[in-house]
Amino acid sequence: MTTQIPFSPFPTKILYVISSNFLGIGQKISSIFPYLELELKQAEIEFEPEQYGAMMFVLSSFYFLIVALITYLFSMRLLPGMELVSSLTVGALAWFSLLMQLSLFPKLKVMKKVRSIEQNLLFAIRTILVEIKSGVALYQAMEIISKGDFGEIKTEFKKAVDKINSGTMEYIALEEMASYNPSLFFRRTIWQLVNGLKAGADISTVLTALVDSLGKEQKNQIKKYGSQMKLLSLMYMMLGVIVPALGFTFLIVLASFPQIQMNEILFWILLGSIVLAQFMYLGMLKSRRPNLLEA
Repeated sequence: MTTQIPFSPFPTKILYVISSNFLGIGQKISSIFPYLELELKQAEIEFEPEQYGAMMFVLSSFYFLIVALITYLFSMRLLPGMELVSSLTVGALAWFSLLMQLSLFPKLKVMKKVRSIEQNLLFAIRTILVEIKSGVALYQAMEIISKGDFGEIKTEFKKAVDKINSGTMEYIALEEMASYNPSLFFRRTIWQLVNGLKAGADISTVLTALVDSLGKEQKNQIKKYGSQMKLLSLMYMMLGVIVPALGFTFLIVLASFPQIQMNEILFWILLGSIVLAQFMYLGMLKSRRPNLLEA
């Protein structure tokens, strides 16, 4: 139990023991999220869906009690007579919010894994190709990747190397490595390599075709990203420069009329909104960056 569940104030082993008493509820919660089992496998989280669902329920209920109690204490002074309603309402919102965030945790972990794999995929395949052309066997080339600096690909190839060392055939180990991998590009690449091994084709020829294919896909993603950047740059000019400048000018003009009262707080709120919008824009740029580009 090496996976640390987010927002958990308990060690994973203790949370596991507590949540084991709520497996029935966990099964019902996991059934609400049909892809939870696949996401748990792809994210390498070592819990069954019903066990993870039970953990979601335990943590959400724990924070429901904490938030409801704090809200009740504040409501006794701020909203007398509304303590129970306000505490239950805020607690229920906290319960639902945490439940949704915990349900997204495996998916976010998978997305992070996919980005790491696809950012290093082209370089890893090129490395294998260079090693094969220099006379190194495929197994040794895979071993080099498993010891190199290739992000999550290093981990994936290490699993395959360990299976081969235990007596598994190369193509079977590669098939198993690709079976539950969340990256579409990685699965396609490994399956083409496996098909080449089964057909007895020259591995260097197969790898050369894979490198060319990934290179073309990378160029296509760069072109698509460039076209998106044109629209995003225009959006930035509008929201980040033109609209704030015109807005502040308009407010200054309005402030000159004695009938309209404006204070300094309004300008600080607008400035904070602009700063927040800038950070959101940077996050949008980062999220749209193609995975096949180097980090």
